[in-house]
Amino acid sequence: MKAAVITGYGDVPEYSEVDPPVAADDTELIEIEVAGLNPVDIAIASGKFDSGAPPLPYVTGQEAIGTTTEGRRVWFDGPRFPSGSMAELTAIGKGSGIEVPDGIASEEAIAFGVAGMAAWLALTWRGGLKAGETVLVNGASGSVGQIAIQASRLLGAGRVVGSARSEAGLAKVNELGADAVVSTESGTLGDDLKQATGGGADLVLDNLWGAPALAAIDAMNPRGRLIQVGNSAGRDAELMAGRLRGGLIDIRGHRNFWAPREDREGAFQDMCRHSIAGDLKIEVEVLPLGDVAEAWRRQKGSPGHKLALGVP
Repeated sequence: MKAAVITGYGDVPEYSEVDPPVAADDTELIEIEVAGLNPVDIAIASGKFDSGAPPLPYVTGQEAIGTTTEGRRVWFDGPRFPSGSMAELTAIGKGSGIEVPDGIASEEAIAFGVAGMAAWLALTWRGGLKAGETVLVNGASGSVGQIAIQASRLLGAGRVVGSARSEAGLAKVNELGADAVVSTESGTLGDDLKQATGGGADLVLDNLWGAPALAAIDAMNPRGRLIQVGNSAGRDAELMAGRLRGGLIDIRGHRNFWAPREDREGAFQDMCRHSIAGDLKIEVEVLPLGDVAEAWRRQKGSPGHKLALGVP
């Protein structure tokens, strides 16, 4: 079968022929329709990811939508290594897939997997968003941020603010319904965020870390919560202890796999339902699996929308 294979750490995947996986007692085979591409795929392939360097070679990819041997259409995250999602066929833990509801195309639903859950679960399961609260989405122009802007409104936020770096990103966040947008290139970012949030944010979904996260913390209300989702602006941030104590600021890390299955399943189903109703929109660009090298390079450059690979 054809698959996207990592043969060296830091290398671009090779579109090549590999042996298909064989189902075991605790796995089931999935015929892939569309595989999502995510920053975590690139991080794992670098050999420097938190969980360590995977043995080479391996088929890359963490998420996809496909059909089981019984004909059920499911989304899954985390195929059984060395299988990956960017292939014609993969193996997953038996029963681990989440049903994709009728009425939504796989090419649309893939956005509500890794990226969508990072937004929805960070706001709900991890962030405990309450009706009427002010939400700041730090780094709102990417897939996670775009969904978070819309999800905040759907979940009852009173005011929603987004930050972004580029003019195109700021325009996109504004189009999605943010009450205010702030450039992360501002020399007075903390003050700008404070003003844009109307005096302070109750809940921050942070995709950036680094200096923008420090500015967001300066713009938070007392007892505010910052949910740390990504670090595209830097791996480190010099936090002042007094600011955390003085505002009783709560910083919480988030990864989707820590959430209980029922929360992940509920989040996916809710987002699909809102998408079918026209209340939640995200651009997904689907390239052929054979163009995985090009898709990989574009993902590294932060394309500003969801990239996926279609399997013929």
